[in-house]
Parts: sequence; structure tokens; C-alpha cells
Amino acid sequence: MSGVFAARALSVREIAAPETRDPVLARFVRDLAAQAPRKPDARLLDCARHDATALAEARDAWAARIVDEHRSVVVFSELLRLLAEIGAPLEALCAVQRLIGDEIRHASLCAEVCGWLGGAELLELDLSGLGLPPSGAPALERAYTIVMRELVVAERESVVVLRAYRDAVQEPAIRAAFGVLLTDEARHAATGDALARLLGRLLGSERAPLDAELAPQLDEDRAYLRHTYRAGAIDSPGRALGASLTARDLDAALLR
Repeated sequence: MSGVFAARALSVREIAAPETRDPVLARFVRDLAAQAPRKPDARLLDCARHDATALAEARDAWAARIVDEHRSVVVFSELLRLLAEIGAPLEALCAVQRLIGDEIRHASLCAEVCGWLGGAELLELDLSGLGLPPSGAPALERAYTIVMRELVVAERESVVVLRAYRDAVQEPAIRAAFGVLLTDEARHAATGDALARLLGRLLGSERAPLDAELAPQLDEDRAYLRHTYRAGAIDSPGRALGASLTARDLDAALLR
């Protein structure tokens, strides 16, 4: 089993349906859930159509997505802190606050899908150490770098691969879950472009040299993500449940 799974930290069930005894805190959970563009219907998933290998493979893939989504929570939380520190405009704070909420909701959705596939109660995830490496860069420069790498590049690249997964799956409930992720991630990518413009104005004359410095890193990030997606595009039993892709799936998504 992959190294993201550990005998400590949170269980998948806790992430999917946290037990909130406090009625004040429970209201925030309901409010966040209400922001989802739609709610996938687990009743549309027929696990009996898939063998144990496909179900286990898909369960592990969706569990790994929980870790990816939680990493975004950590990274975007740092971005929000930086924006608050530099006195960024209200719209920037509101946008990133919403992105954080979306990623929390995504982690919960991925955990919920794990539960649909069975056996999720046996999985525990190590969600520690997911933040970015420390940096001595000024807050505005650091914020701009995070926006460029994590939103302008990474979120936009994820739109393509999420579209490929959505179109490859055969189960309506799983397709609907990917649809939620895809809708939100497309908005995140657009938000990254808007934040880059806003922070670019704040940087003023410092933006051009910073862009020149960042350009090789952004090219490397983009190439790494595309290589990773392409290298992992190997058909497998769990493809119908969102566990894998083929190169043809990726190519079709790129043309859309």
C-alpha cells in the first residue's frame, strides 16, 4: 500500500462524516456542504458490477486524492495568511477563503467516495508534513509565487486530468463526484489568473524580474505534472471507478 497510508492520523470515515457534537460547529459543516455545485447520489453506484481488485484499486486512488486535497488546504491557508499580512484587498481574501473551503469539501467528498467502495473503515491517512518548504522571501513575493505555481499552473493542469477522469468512468455517481471537483477546479484556475493580475499590480516594477525568475520553475512544474499524468495513464481494472486513465483518455481531454 502506498506510503500516504499510515497507522496514525485521521480515518477516512472521520474525514467523510466528522462527528460534530457542538451545534455551533455543526452549522459550519452544513454551510460548507451547501456550497457544493451538486451532491452525487451514492445510490447510483453499483459496486456489484466490479470485482474486488477494481474496488480496492479505486478505493486507494480516492484515498490518495484526500491527501492531495488536504495539501491544498494547507497551501492555500498559507496563501491567505500572506495576503492578510500584506493587507491585500478584500476580494483577494474572500477568494482564497473560498478556495480553502472548497478544498476541505473536496477532501470530504473523496473520503465519501472511498466509503461507497467499501472497506474505507480500514484506511487511515497521514496528513502531516504537506506544507510548502519554508521561504525567506518577502510576503508579497511569496504570495505571488504560490499563486503562480499552485493556481495558475497546478490547478489549470488538474482541470485537464479531472476532465479525463470524469469522461472515462462508467458509474454515474463517480462521474458526478468528478464533476464537482472539475467545476470547482476550473473556477480555481480562473481565480489564480485574477489573483496573479491583482498581485502583479501590487508588485509594480518588481513583477517583471520576478516573472523572469519564476518562468523556468513554472515550465518545470508544468512539465512534471504532465509527465506524471502521462506516466500514470495505464489502463487498469479500476478505470471505471476513477482509479486510472489511458493515454487516449488524456488526449481526448486535451482536445476539449
